[in-house]
Amino acid sequence: MKMTFRTINIILFILCFSPVFGQTNVLIPNKGIEGISIVIDSSTIPDVIEIYGTDYTMSEKTLITNYRYDKIGITFQIDPYDKNKIVRSISVQSPFKAKTENGIVLNESTMKDVWNTYNDKGCFTSKTYAWNTQNGISFYIKKDPNEKGYDTEEKIFKIEINNNGDFGISSRINFEFNDEPVKEKLNSLITILKSDNFNFQKLDSFWSAEKITEKEPYGLEKRTSFNRKIENNLTQESSELWLVGSSYNLNIITSSNNQLVYLKLTDNNEHKALFERIENSNFEKTDFDVYTYGTFCGIAGTPPDKCQKMLDLVNGKDFNKLAKWMQSLNPEIATYGYIGLQYLVQNEIDVPESWFTRMSKLNKSEIQLNTCGGCIYGVTEKIKDVLKEDNLKQIYKSFKANGWLK
Repeated sequence: MKMTFRTINIILFILCFSPVFGQTNVLIPNKGIEGISIVIDSSTIPDVIEIYGTDYTMSEKTLITNYRYDKIGITFQIDPYDKNKIVRSISVQSPFKAKTENGIVLNESTMKDVWNTYNDKGCFTSKTYAWNTQNGISFYIKKDPNEKGYDTEEKIFKIEINNNGDFGISSRINFEFNDEPVKEKLNSLITILKSDNFNFQKLDSFWSAEKITEKEPYGLEKRTSFNRKIENNLTQESSELWLVGSSYNLNIITSSNNQLVYLKLTDNNEHKALFERIENSNFEKTDFDVYTYGTFCGIAGTPPDKCQKMLDLVNGKDFNKLAKWMQSLNPEIATYGYIGLQYLVQNEIDVPESWFTRMSKLNKSEIQLNTCGGCIYGVTEKIKDVLKEDNLKQIYKSFKANGWLK
């Protein structure tokens, strides 16, 4: 009989696995499987492929990547961000035959047997599974997704060997973060942002492509914090970009005909600008940075940084600096400038009449402010609402009571 190349490969694959396939293999918590050279926290995926070949199915999620050898019933899991691709857990299910040293047998023992063996009770649950985790090993049963509980007489269909992490969570022993994909993605974005012929279509295409993979490892997620009209017929859009736990801010200012005026990409973790450009010389000295308007923000209930600087100016009676702030195109800076000046005015500090023209304009402004609530929920307030007399009185009273104003 003539044998094809594919048939020969399959035979070789089975022979390669023959020391364990067809017999009951002993699972060793924290380490691996007796008779298999792959060791948790030491062996790598290239080691796995060298032994078992490339007939696997790879599934990638944000936090884990699995290499499943379905014909054998064995899965090797890695951290997708690990440069060394070290195996972090090994799980087995049918047709694999396995047992533990204390007698739990895959597809024969029940969850009740696990509880009795380990003198333990209780399981973690998902919609379709329930599992019990011991020192370096976890046992899984299936459950009815329409029921709240689970059947302890259900047989163990999967056993996962892990490494004694809490709740079966993988360790990061010998972990080395692979930052190359991060650099490549950021460089691709910066290349578009710094293009001589900047084109919003190219930027939109970039976001569309990233949207497809944003839930995968190294996915880049864009969240628009706000899009608002500001003075001089300008539009400002501020977006938070999330990439492997790090966040970046992209601040874009455009004109009424959608031409780029200004943009800045900032690394929020490092507090530094990665790229900045300005297309209109009239705005070279304008502070377009995104600030938070608020009085007492966060759990600690402290004023935002820019607000604290405003309070310092008020306490120093630096009304010239406050007046300069009030003239700013930046809505938050202008609002803080107004609040500071108004406080000085009510304390009988003389203010030139010309400044009241600007104050009157801000009093009627429909421009939305980026507020403390905007950090998470995108909450904004109109300048004219913030600057209402009753609101200002309450603000000053609170600042006084908490020692922020002298």
